[in-house]
Amino acid sequence: MTLELGRNFACTLVVPREGLLAVEARNHGINTVVQSFPLLYEMYHPSAALPHLFQELLLHSELPGLIDLLFIHEPEMVITNTCINILPAVAAKRLGIPVTWVIAETTLINEFTPFSVELMDQYADWIVGISGTTMQPLQSIMSSNKKFVLPPSWHTEQYNPSEWPLRRQSKRAEIGIYDERPVIGYISSDIYANKGLDHFIQMGIHICETNRMVHFMITGKPTDPVYMESCRQMILISGYSSQFSFLPFDANIQSIYPAMDIVVVPSLMNEGFGLTALEGLIFGKAVVAYRSGGLEEILHSTGNEAFLAQKGDVRDLTIKVQYLLSDHQNRQKIGNKNSQVIHQVFGIEAYRGRLGSFLSHLGPVLESRRMDRQNSPRFPEHFLLKGESSHTVFVIEQGLKRPISTGVDFSFYKFDWNRVGTVDDRQLAMHPTGTPIRAEEPFLTYAPAIYVARGQGPTVYLMQHGVRYPFMSESALQRYGYAMSQIVLLPESGIASYTQGLPIGGGEKAAQKGPRRKSKAKLIMKKKTKKGTKLRKGTRRFAKGGFKARKRKVAQAKKSIRGRGQARRRAKKVKAGQRPKHKRIVKVGGKR
Repeated sequence: MTLELGRNFACTLVVPREGLLAVEARNHGINTVVQSFPLLYEMYHPSAALPHLFQELLLHSELPGLIDLLFIHEPEMVITNTCINILPAVAAKRLGIPVTWVIAETTLINEFTPFSVELMDQYADWIVGISGTTMQPLQSIMSSNKKFVLPPSWHTEQYNPSEWPLRRQSKRAEIGIYDERPVIGYISSDIYANKGLDHFIQMGIHICETNRMVHFMITGKPTDPVYMESCRQMILISGYSSQFSFLPFDANIQSIYPAMDIVVVPSLMNEGFGLTALEGLIFGKAVVAYRSGGLEEILHSTGNEAFLAQKGDVRDLTIKVQYLLSDHQNRQKIGNKNSQVIHQVFGIEAYRGRLGSFLSHLGPVLESRRMDRQNSPRFPEHFLLKGESSHTVFVIEQGLKRPISTGVDFSFYKFDWNRVGTVDDRQLAMHPTGTPIRAEEPFLTYAPAIYVARGQGPTVYLMQHGVRYPFMSESALQRYGYAMSQIVLLPESGIASYTQGLPIGGGEKAAQKGPRRKSKAKLIMKKKTKKGTKLRKGTRRFAKGGFKARKRKVAQAKKSIRGRGQARRRAKKVKAGQRPKHKRIVKVGGKR
């Protein structure tokens, strides 16, 4: 699915640990991220403990890590695979991101199954089953408009068909077969009781009693040593050990299937799909299987109903295999037909058609969310923010939320935890994500847009959008609102990567400018008061009350000088037509 979605979308695969899947994804050019988180196995086999276990999972320390991952990668949609993988769906829903939940197994049906299904319904916008069998437990509970069936497919070139004849010869030689005697194969990545190896061996022993030319090849990894030993003892007691071979599982299936003539899948559990049967048909083999969930769907849809045995009926299984052994030409004909039909029903073109139909239902929802993100309000510049359920702190710069990668990076750039605000997870998810902030080179890429720093020398710089402006003094630094404790220490190469700007100075003069003006104003007022008093003394005007008028005038002048700004603000609040007129000062005995 990821490869096909990658034709139209930028996909990121999240894996719990490094392994074959991660290596294969990277080899195909798929961006891969490692993020561990717990699984909820009770979703597959529900029990009375499921509600309690789910609540415990919500409190798990890995949930904030998943939310941080979604904040940073900001996907338009999250696809979670298998029913036990519920935590990614929960994290996505908290951020308002649409969820597609792929169900690849058949949930056990019991009295607690409805709660398991309700959780899927609650946290998924769409449920995609890989077969009709996987969707059966959901039929009566979930609405049909959110359920889809999308069987898996393959790319033919990945199996290298041109190499099959050589690989057939090589693998058969490995088990000591150098002629064209029939080989009946059993293959399972993990071998345990429900995979029906003991039924395969019982069938093989019955056939060996009448056919000493046939050979049985068993490939897989035992996960239950006791069960595996009992199967080996069954072969040993039968006396037909020479007709059975055990091989380790090989992920390169193109080296295994070509050696087989008939593939038998005796699974005793309802398979979600039955990939082994699909692979046998791809390689042009006759396939016999039990009626077990998805196995029945595959053989029915490819015209192989005649080779479906009743589940658990070894005798029925034996009869169908013996029929194929009895006629070599008929077996070849069936195999050739299977290789053609399987491409028509489950080939890549059929898969793309089903996938396109599914994506057409998603389009309106994804487009609506894109518009909501574009129209959502933006946080103010240089705010430090984190979501309610996450750990990562983001700094808002130029309309983007830039994640501060680690606590070390946070401390390196002298950010203050007291300035970190907590906002709603969904609101923060709507904000587009920018380049992460890291304490590493190139600093032009990973450093904040604005900060103060110095290298090995004493000069402190304002680092702003790729330009470094040297401060001429500490007071100049303080005038810009910075303290000495906020200075970031960079290597000289980091300082040199910024373009040299003009120096920043004037801090000391600016600090002294205000007090000088104030003292000068006081001095002038004192002089004016004394001068006015001397001029008025001894005159007839003064004797007739002129001194009091002069005193009022001086008091008004003082108020005007000291409270000029305050008077202006008061005047603005008063309407033009309602402004009070100033009192007129009358000089007694003089002209008005």
